[in-house]
Amino acid sequence: RCPMSNHPKKVTLSSIFRNFPLAYFSSAPDIPITGIVSDSRDVQPGSLFVALTGENLDGHQLISDAIARGAAAVVGTQTLEELPVPYIMVEDSRTALAHLAAGYYNHPAQNLVMIGVTGTDGKTTTANLLFNILKAADISVGMISTVNAVIGDAELDTGFHVTTPDAPDVQRYLSMMVQAGMTHVVLETTSHGLAQARVDACDFDIAIITNITHEHLDYHGSYAAYRAAKARLFTQLSHSAPKNHSIPRTGILNLDDISYEYLSTVTQVEQLT
Repeated sequence: RCPMSNHPKKVTLSSIFRNFPLAYFSSAPDIPITGIVSDSRDVQPGSLFVALTGENLDGHQLISDAIARGAAAVVGTQTLEELPVPYIMVEDSRTALAHLAAGYYNHPAQNLVMIGVTGTDGKTTTANLLFNILKAADISVGMISTVNAVIGDAELDTGFHVTTPDAPDVQRYLSMMVQAGMTHVVLETTSHGLAQARVDACDFDIAIITNITHEHLDYHGSYAAYRAAKARLFTQLSHSAPKNHSIPRTGILNLDDISYEYLSTVTQVEQLT
């Protein structure tokens, strides 16, 4: 089967916020929402625009552009008044984006066994090995890597090939996998993707680390910050929503890597090494 892009039939702003786990300020009215975007250039009529503050650009400066393009509502972190569309303020718009995208697609990860793979080296190889092992075992499995998303017989390009897709794309792929009958997903997670909350709301069941070496420090600033970004995959395990399957939440750590001692203390679920 080649699944099509899965857009919910009818989604409202109030339904997206119904199970939103973070603090937010102002009410979410019952108005139709046709999509969630964080780039004002991607706004379509009816979109929910989430203003992110990046290193070089503040999305709040683009709110007027988003509204001019047809945004039905806006989410941001600044105190704003007198916008012509509903505005909801949150404490962290990146984390909010992930949870809002999950709400828009009806929380697809809660219907899947989610396996996250991170590490400096070997993420893509490990994800592909696991995907093919599960597939050979006749398990209906999908995969999201830095290279592509595999859903049934379809392979979808995920973009830049260097990091995890943005949160709305991750949730869209997961939704397509649920629609296509997948039961398991292998999700390659980069340190950038973890630090930028792109895989928040993925409700991981199993988290795997290959290693953590002294790389990518140009972005993270220090080894400790880089290691902490990787650790988010393991701290998320204890916060995943309850699911119907009986697979225990498990962190799989590399006993031979310098990351082991630190990760073993932050992983509050069953551990394998």
